Amino acid sequence: MSKPPRKRRRPAKQQEYPRKPILPFKAETQKRFLISAVIILLAAIPFAMGKYFEFNSPDPFDSGGYVYSAAHILSGAEIGVEEKSSAQLGTLLVNLLGVWLFGFNETGPKLIQTIFQIAAFLFMFVTLRRLYGLLPAAVSVIVAAMYLSWSFIGKSGNTKEQYMIACMVVGISCFVLYQLSGRWWQAVIAGGVLSWAPLFKQTGVSAIGAIGLFVILQPLLKNRTWKHAGQDILLLLGGAVAGMIPLYVWILAWDVQMALPYAFIWQTLVKFLPAGEKTEEARVALDYVTRSRKLVPFSVQWRKVMYHYGQVIMPIVLAGSSIVVGIVRWILALRARKHAQRTTHDRFFLLFAFWWILDMAFVWISPRSYVQYYLPLTASAAMLGGYLVAVYWDKAKSAVQKTGWLIAGMAGLLLMIVLSWHVFFDSSTRGSSNSYQYMLRTASLRRKGDPRSRFRGEGTGEYIRTHSNPTDKIYVWGWMPGIYVKAQRFSAASKACCLPRPAPSVLAEIVDELLAEFGKEMPKFIVDTRKRHIPANRPPYELWPIVRWQGAKRETFLALDENAITAYEESWADMLRRDFGDEEAERFNILAPLRKFVRENYEIAETNQYGFDSNGRLGHRLFGEEILFKLKQK
Repeated sequence: MSKPPRKRRRPAKQQEYPRKPILPFKAETQKRFLISAVIILLAAIPFAMGKYFEFNSPDPFDSGGYVYSAAHILSGAEIGVEEKSSAQLGTLLVNLLGVWLFGFNETGPKLIQTIFQIAAFLFMFVTLRRLYGLLPAAVSVIVAAMYLSWSFIGKSGNTKEQYMIACMVVGISCFVLYQLSGRWWQAVIAGGVLSWAPLFKQTGVSAIGAIGLFVILQPLLKNRTWKHAGQDILLLLGGAVAGMIPLYVWILAWDVQMALPYAFIWQTLVKFLPAGEKTEEARVALDYVTRSRKLVPFSVQWRKVMYHYGQVIMPIVLAGSSIVVGIVRWILALRARKHAQRTTHDRFFLLFAFWWILDMAFVWISPRSYVQYYLPLTASAAMLGGYLVAVYWDKAKSAVQKTGWLIAGMAGLLLMIVLSWHVFFDSSTRGSSNSYQYMLRTASLRRKGDPRSRFRGEGTGEYIRTHSNPTDKIYVWGWMPGIYVKAQRFSAASKACCLPRPAPSVLAEIVDELLAEFGKEMPKFIVDTRKRHIPANRPPYELWPIVRWQGAKRETFLALDENAITAYEESWADMLRRDFGDEEAERFNILAPLRKFVRENYEIAETNQYGFDSNGRLGHRLFGEEILFKLKQK
C-alpha cells in the first residue's frame, strides 16, 4: 500500500524588520550639509573681508613695532640690550616665528593670527554646539567673526588682543568640554592655553579669573563636590605650569634680558610698597597707566568708553540680555524651591557671564581707551549670547503656540541687524569708524595705487630704502615703527621708538640714552613723525620746530640762529606751562639737547619737495605729516 504524498511545508515567513527609508536619510544629510554651509558662509564672509583688509593694510604703529623687534633680534641683536622691545613675551615670540618664516614684513605674524582665530572659532562652535545646540553655536560664531574681523577695533592685524582672545576662547572651550566629558587632559590643555593669554596682554587674566570664580562657586551651588573642585584646580594649575616651564627655561638658562612671565603681577604689587623700595622696572612699567590718569581726566575717558561701547552695542545688548534672562531663571527656580543653576544651560551661563563682566571692566584700566581694547568683550559676549539663544530655542520648540515665539525670534534678529548696521554700511555714527566699515573699507582699498591713499609712513619708508644702504641705521622719533619695516632698516638706538608722553624723569633717561647711542653710530636718517599722543590736543614734540608767524598764516623751520632759538624755546616753554602745566614745559626743556643734536648734525632731506601754499603754510608733499632729516656730509 502506497504512502500518501507528503505535504510540503511552506517555508517559514521571515521576520521583516523595519528599514530606514533611503530618501529621508539622504534628505537629512543634505539638510545638515546645507545648514553647515550656510553657517560657514555667514561667518566666513566678514572674516575673509577682515583678512583682506589686514593683509592689504600695513600698520605703522604697534604691528610695525612687533615686526621690527622680531627682525632685529633675528639679525643678531641681543634681547634687552641691543633691542629693547615694547612687545609682550607672547607677542614677541609669535612675531619671531612669523618673521623667521616670511621675512622682514607683517605677512608671517598676520598669517599666524589668522590660524589662531580659525582655531578659536572652531573650538567655540564645537563647544557651544555640544553645550547649547546648533543654532546658538552658529549665532555666537557669526557674531564673533563679524566683530573680531571689523578693522575699526581689530586694526590692521598682528594685534596682541587678537592672540590673547584666541587663547582665552580655546582655553574656555577646553574647560567646558572637560566639564561635560570628564576627560582630565582637556582641563590640562585649558590650563596651559589660558596661561598664555596674559603673555600677549595682561588683561588675558579675565578668562583665568572667570574660571576661578566658576570653579569655587560650583560646590556652593551643589553642581559639583569640593573634591571635584579641587581636582579641577589641580589639573588647571598643572597645565599652566607645563605651559610656562619652557619659557622660564629659555629666559633663565640662556640669560635672556627680559621680564619673566607674569612679572607684571609682582610689579603691580610693588606699587603698594614705599617709594624707596620700588624697582626701576616696576616704576617704568607703572608709569604708562599712572601718567595717563593725570593726562586724561575721567570725564574724557567716560565719553570715549561710552562712544566705543556704542560701536559694539550689539554684542553688549546680546550679553546683557543673557544675564537678565539668567537672573530671572535663577529667581524663578528659587521661588519654585528648586536648586538654582541645575540645568546645563544655567550652569555654564555663570562662567561666560563672569568672563564678559571682567572684559567689560578691564577697558577702564587705561584712560587712553584705544579701540582695540574693545575686542575681548565682543568674544566673551558672543559666547555668553549663545545662552540666550539656547533658552529661546528650547522654549520655542516646546511651545504649543509657536507663532509668538517665531515672531519674537524674527524681532530679535532684526534688532541685531539694526544694532550692527554701522559695522557694514554708512550710518550716522560720528568719528573715524565710518572709514572702517566693511563696505567703505573695501572701496578705499581699491584706490591702493593712489599716492593719496597711502598709509602713514609709507612714503617716508620708501624714500629711506631708496636713498640708503642696507647697513645704514636710521631713527624714528615718535610712535611709528612701521617706517622701519617699510624702509627695511634698523634703528641706531636700542629703543626704536619713544614711549608716548612719558614722565619727565623717564623722558630724561630716554634722551640721555639716545644721545649716547647716537654718539657710537650716527643714524643716516632721522624721521620726526610729529605724531600727537593722548591727549591729542597738545602739540607734538618737534625735533626741528616749525615756527608760525602772523597768526599761523606763514610757517617756516626755525632758523639756525642762537638768539632766535633761545627766544623761541623760552616762549614755547612759557606757552606749554600756561596752557598744559609745568610737566609739559619740563618735557620740552628736557628735549632741548636732542633738538640741538639734530640741528647741528642734520639737514632737512629733499628740501625742494617742501613748498608753501598761497597762505604761506609749509607743504609736505612727499612725506605727509613726517619730516625727514638727513645726516650732513662732512
